[in-house]
Amino acid sequence: MERRFFLLTILMSLLMTLLANGVCGQEPNLPPNPQPRSGDSRDQDIHLPDEMRSRMEIERAEHDYQKFLEDVNKLNDLASEVAKSYQEHNRLSAEELKKVGLIEKLAKKVLNRAGGDEVGGASKPGQLTMADAVAQLSTDAATIKKNITTETRYVVSATVVANSNEVISLAQFIKRNQKAE
Repeated sequence: MERRFFLLTILMSLLMTLLANGVCGQEPNLPPNPQPRSGDSRDQDIHLPDEMRSRMEIERAEHDYQKFLEDVNKLNDLASEVAKSYQEHNRLSAEELKKVGLIEKLAKKVLNRAGGDEVGGASKPGQLTMADAVAQLSTDAATIKKNITTETRYVVSATVVANSNEVISLAQFIKRNQKAE
């Protein structure tokens, strides 16, 4: 009983101290311009001259586009590796299934970058064999790479969006059917 009374007394005194100092219910004192937590320096560009801000934006866009090209190349390389492995072994190992999952993620990134929306069921999964699905996955990834590298970065191709949706659908079909086997 004395222990409860003692804890309650301490708690009440802490609460009264906080209220007396005005800490509760007030906004914390923040510096006028806090640094962005995400590491994004775009908020810091406000005080830069227009020309420098424009150059920095161009450099960012170039960097983003280079990362996009790397994703497209990786998508194509992984799809080719999976197709080659399937042709040699007539099945996909656990490592290839991980690659198929990565292919799906990369295709979603490409689709988002191209400005498209994910549309389920692009391919006819009931009519495909596993070999056909793997071959089509590789073909569509190669088509995406070809379209991205031959067009300028400012052209959004409907075939890139369509092929990205197809790759996503095929990757999901492959993962689902391979787990069933």
